[in-house]
Amino acid sequence: MIITERNFRIIAFLTMLPVVLWPVMITHVDHFDTAIERFLMLMMPVFAIGCGFLARRVYRERPEVAWILIAIIWLSYVAFTCLVYL
Repeated sequence: MIITERNFRIIAFLTMLPVVLWPVMITHVDHFDTAIERFLMLMMPVFAIGCGFLARRVYRERPEVAWILIAIIWLSYVAFTCLVYL
């Protein structure tokens, strides 16, 4: 199944959408003691938006790289959610 560039833009936008809920997740974080953990939690939205933007830009020439970036974003969402709630 071939996904058009327009459809991939929608997928990339939906992938970046959970960043809107990131401040809600940050309010649950009170057990991080080190500065690196706080830095990672605060920079996660920047990382997700940057990867989504890059995935959207490279989709025309390298769709495999774009899909890998989208997968990395979703895996990092899962990892940070586990870090916060478990």
